Amino acid sequence: MRWFKFLSGLALAALLLSAPQAAALGAARAMAQWYASVAPALFPFLALMPLLTCDEAATVYELLLGRAMRTLFDLPGAAAPALAVGMIAGSPAGAVAARRIAARSGMDRGQLQRLAVAGAGFSPAFLVGGVGAGMLGSAALGWRLLLGQLLTQLTLLVATRRLWRDCVQPVEPLPEVAEASPVRSAVLVALTVCGYMALFGALTGALRAWIGRGASNALLCLLDVPSGARLLAASGVEARIVLPLLAGMCGFGGICVAAQNLRALKGCGIPAGEYLAARLLAAGLCTGFVALMARFDGPACLPFDAVRQNPLAAAALVACALSVPVLVKMRKSIS
Repeated sequence: MRWFKFLSGLALAALLLSAPQAAALGAARAMAQWYASVAPALFPFLALMPLLTCDEAATVYELLLGRAMRTLFDLPGAAAPALAVGMIAGSPAGAVAARRIAARSGMDRGQLQRLAVAGAGFSPAFLVGGVGAGMLGSAALGWRLLLGQLLTQLTLLVATRRLWRDCVQPVEPLPEVAEASPVRSAVLVALTVCGYMALFGALTGALRAWIGRGASNALLCLLDVPSGARLLAASGVEARIVLPLLAGMCGFGGICVAAQNLRALKGCGIPAGEYLAARLLAAGLCTGFVALMARFDGPACLPFDAVRQNPLAAAALVACALSVPVLVKMRKSIS
């Protein structure tokens, strides 16, 4: 395995050196996509993660949502904020929140795995503002993608109720550095996401010189969904064909997002093969839901212009709203 990693590294380095200009352009495009849509929606939730996933949060959400979570998904109510963060902030914030809450509330690895594979996805700011309004020119189409993702996440939680029941080992907590300095940790995670996107963008850009534009674009859709979605939306293909393809891409999440989530869950005993298999199922579900919605007329116009103009402020507002019950609980405890 060590030799395989070493030889793989040499091969990838040689690939980048074979087409340095194309690799640099691919990395720059991926970083621009991160700057425009990924980072603004992700960072507020990462910075507020301790407040959203502390012991007080677990207590509050257990009281509010415990019965519904146990009845519908066979999960404790303390898992609710992790699921909410995954749906609102996307990856890898959902995986980070799931690991933190699982370690603090005593959930086992099987429950964490269910949360991780079901909660992986993209933020509403990216799907509606970035893909819908920004790439496709229609926020309504972005809302369809978002609804398809939410239905897929909930369906996966129901479908996996009986899976991984034998994984009862406790979840290892996050490193102490992340606990001691949450803002610094949030910055590092956000920059790590940028690094992953830049790496995959550079590799795909270098591959374009060897396998051609069409094949490299298809590979980019599999590796990095934000960059691939931009290319697919600009391809000129009509929306009724592009939208189900985008739904499948977003349902799968891409190898770049998978690598980020699996890194956040490192040491928790979650096999990469099982994670990817679950995400392939998610791709099929999301494609099916969006294709079914195409039979009905979606909303003609939705009030998403403010989110598209300033996704950072919108994401921060939602994160603060999630933390209100925790602040009330802490205030009562202090008094």
